[in-house]
Amino acid sequence: MEHPAYAQLRQVTQSAGVVLCDNPSYTALEGTNTWIIRAPEDDRAIVVDPGPEDEGHLNVVTARAGEVALIVLTHRHDDHASGAQRLRQLTGAPIRAFDANYCNGGEPLSDGEIIALDDVTPRLEVVHTPGHTADSTSFFVWTGEPHNSRLEGILTGDTIAGRHTVMLSETDGDLGAYLRSLDILEARGKDVSLLPGHGPDLDDVSQVARKYIDRRHHRLEQIREIHSRLGQDVDLKTMVDEMYDDVDPVLRHAAEQSTRTALKYLAEQPAQ
Repeated sequence: MEHPAYAQLRQVTQSAGVVLCDNPSYTALEGTNTWIIRAPEDDRAIVVDPGPEDEGHLNVVTARAGEVALIVLTHRHDDHASGAQRLRQLTGAPIRAFDANYCNGGEPLSDGEIIALDDVTPRLEVVHTPGHTADSTSFFVWTGEPHNSRLEGILTGDTIAGRHTVMLSETDGDLGAYLRSLDILEARGKDVSLLPGHGPDLDDVSQVARKYIDRRHHRLEQIREIHSRLGQDVDLKTMVDEMYDDVDPVLRHAAEQSTRTALKYLAEQPAQ
């Protein structure tokens, strides 16, 4: 079974299967990936990112997951998190997230924490990867005890997608933090499967992280060149027109938002 496959559990690694929600959009690609973490012999599971409050999708997740022991969120955005409260109603499982405001029945996640549950064989290593949002978190999926078993995949939420790049939130996104998060994923993700919040899974987190880093630096260089040529007070519309001359009009807002976050990053850099 290949991506995309709606309303089915598609096994991707030994411990990670995905149910794709039928909520496609320009930003969500084919839809939101809801990940079910358990070994083949386990009757209990961890659900990562229940997705939107879509009753049909949540019913599929509940049916495919078996007993849901825990619900965890990669970040707060509705297409990943708004179905969590309803899934808790359906299963009784606690909800944990890096931001305490999105927890229910469980404590906030902490960077470096190991999630180890009775009767769930795989372990999740919590790695805070801010940038897309301040609360963005990745989960490293180990087949057993971390660092003494196989790291079989990294759940990246919206920090890295399976196709295209991602948008940084204007409210609490941060390009500097994002580049540091990508550095972590590049350093630790060699030959490890990418298990993204949107789009297809890929073979090597490190390779995709490097492409993301290079792309962000390319955009920064474009801004520097435009400033050098047209002046520091060039307006946003002119800048976006020059940088994204082939962008789909539907993505214009995303391009503007990405450019504003890049401008903020450059403004915060020490003068050279």
